[in-house]
Amino acid sequence: MYGVLLALHIIICFALIVVVLLQSGKGGGLAGGAFGGTAQTVFGGRGATDFMTRATMVLGGAFFATSLVLALMSSGAATQRSLLQEAARKAQSTAPAQIPSQPGQAPPATAPPQGTNPQPAKPAPATTPQGGGR
Repeated sequence: MYGVLLALHIIICFALIVVVLLQSGKGGGLAGGAFGGTAQTVFGGRGATDFMTRATMVLGGAFFATSLVLALMSSGAATQRSLLQEAARKAQSTAPAQIPSQPGQAPPATAPPQGTNPQPAKPAPATTPQGGGR
């Protein structure tokens, strides 16, 4: 569905480009109205719309609609997760299962990992400064 809508959007884009480039100019535009041109080009009535003007409006609306639908489809297609959420999920799935303790029982004793010293390391004795310190 997304590919079909994307292809339709690209066709609408090219058709809109062609229709806009094929339209004839309406006169001097703002430069003609601001510097002594006729008021009809800026403030006057536009008259009946021809096929090119109507095609531009329809294609512009279709371009807007397909752009909006494609944006909504692309944002909803992928679930957005952060790297931290992924790491937490992986850590939770690889963590060892813990036995829940019953009320009134002591928590199970955990053994220290093998190869480590369960006794805390003793700090090194403090030394006095050399040179008298006066």
